[in-house]
Parts: sequence; structure tokens; C-alpha cells
Amino acid sequence: MKRLIALFLFLASGTAALAQTDLRAVYNFASDSPVASINIESWSVDNWGDSFLSGGFNVKAEPVSLTSGYLDFARNFNFWHNVPVLKDFSLQAEFNGRVYLDNFNALFGVSYTVPLKKDVLRASVLFKTFNGGASSPFPMQLTILWRLYDLFGVRGLDFRGTARGWGENITYWYGDTKHTGDIGEFIILVQPQLWYSVGQFIGAENLSIGAEVELSYNWLGCRGFHVRPSAGLKLQF
Repeated sequence: MKRLIALFLFLASGTAALAQTDLRAVYNFASDSPVASINIESWSVDNWGDSFLSGGFNVKAEPVSLTSGYLDFARNFNFWHNVPVLKDFSLQAEFNGRVYLDNFNALFGVSYTVPLKKDVLRASVLFKTFNGGASSPFPMQLTILWRLYDLFGVRGLDFRGTARGWGENITYWYGDTKHTGDIGEFIILVQPQLWYSVGQFIGAENLSIGAEVELSYNWLGCRGFHVRPSAGLKLQF
């Protein structure tokens, strides 16, 4: 846990200086979730491509403490900006770490970024490796990442998130007791967020309120489809 926190802070400090960084604190409404979560998300762009960082920790109530964490770091390499046919494609390398599962994944593949003027829409096809006893009959992951600013023409209303689907042998251990010990072969995790800048009315546009929903299938050993909503505050740096 301490090593992941140190790596998380190091990467966050490195990207925050180059890009927009968001710090979110949300309250989780789902009964099977920790009471709150603290997350950071940053995107930096340079001449060689871009870097995307997402990480955070969960908070339990009794006693109040950090209980688990995750870190996702993706690097896209693009050296061919001036080649019309290839300029929107990148080579991607990614690292996913989960403290509560004591595991990590390394991913490699190709991403395509839709050429939009202000918004961001990217799709990635990645080969996924597994450590420890984890495995997959189909070790591939499809990721879609989006950032839509001023949604419906409303200034300060942003819609963003990620959607992921991948193959992984997962043993059900939580939720549906009838299927405890059964094996699933794929996971879906979709995390849309909607934020509105309330700070624009008080001269602090970096402050937003919003909501986030976790839509999952077979995620964290919990069989089937689940919806876990949350709401909170976001600071933008």
C-alpha cells in the first residue's frame, strides 16, 4: 500500500505540472461500496504523445481510514503527427495496479483518437498481461475514453469517463451466494461522470459539483451487472 501511494504521488506530481489535473472527493451511495472515495485524474500532452493518470483510494467509516487503492497510468506514443493517414493513431503502453487484489496488469496496443476540436474521444485495443494466479482465455482489453466539454452548449457542464471490457478468469466470491466459487470469463467496467462548474459564479471556476456512476459486470468477483452511484466535489488544477 505504501509503495503504491508513493508511486501515485510521484506520477501525479509529474503530470500535474504539465496538464490539467482533477481531484475528486465523492460519497458512495451503494451499500456494498466504501463510504467515500478520493481520486485524481490528469492528462498531459507533449511532442511525443500524451500521458493519462488515474488513481485513488477508498475511505471506510469505522474507523475512518484509507482502505484500498488503485493506479492506472497510460502512455501514448505518437511520432508521426504530420502523416495524414497515421496522425490519429498511437502506440499505447499501460499499467494497472490494484492494492486490494494485490495484483497488476501491463497492457500494450494501439489507440485511435477521433480528431475533434475541443472534446476528446479515444478507443484503444490492448493486449493484457496478468500476474500471479490470474489468467484469461482472451487476454485483450477494449477501452473507450471520452471528455465532452460544455455539454449541450451549457458552459461548465462536462461529461467524461471511461468504458472498459476485457477477458479474465474471475472467481465469484461476493454478492450472489448461489454462484460463489463459479468462474466468469470477462469483465465490463463503465464509469461515466457529469460535472458542473458552480465555482464560475463566485470567481473560482475550478470548483465543480457532480455525479459518477460505476456500471459493472463481474467486477471484483461480484457476479452479474451492478450500478453504484456517487456524488461529490471536484477541484481542477
